[in-house]
Amino acid sequence: MKRTILVTLVTLVCLIWYVTADSPRQSRIQGCYGECYEKYVEVHGSFIEELQAQVEAAEADEFSSIRGLWAGCAACHGMTGGGGIGPALAGRKIDDMLKAYRAGETRGAQSALMWSQAGQLTDPEIDLLSKFTVQL
Repeated sequence: MKRTILVTLVTLVCLIWYVTADSPRQSRIQGCYGECYEKYVEVHGSFIEELQAQVEAAEADEFSSIRGLWAGCAACHGMTGGGGIGPALAGRKIDDMLKAYRAGETRGAQSALMWSQAGQLTDPEIDLLSKFTVQL
């Protein structure tokens, strides 16, 4: 029993030392504080400043509200809209097509998949997605 407690204690001490000790072979990855944090803030700004920059970037991007939706589209149509499993959408106006899918119309081999995808979209989202694909 004493041996088990001793082994456990030694193991914990070694683990704590390993996690907190600086190593010439591997930089500390557990956190950035002290001088490291000060250098990080000089380059990137504080956490609040980073969040403010992200908000400003999203406000400047007219498509920020549909980027998450496009990620779902891109799974089949490609990140740049060049096609993949689904047809290419780059440079095409797709609002009529999405509204037809949302209404349950069959337009091709993947219609059953597209019914559920388009069924979740609102008219403003469809219009913005169409505007986005035209400029791809």
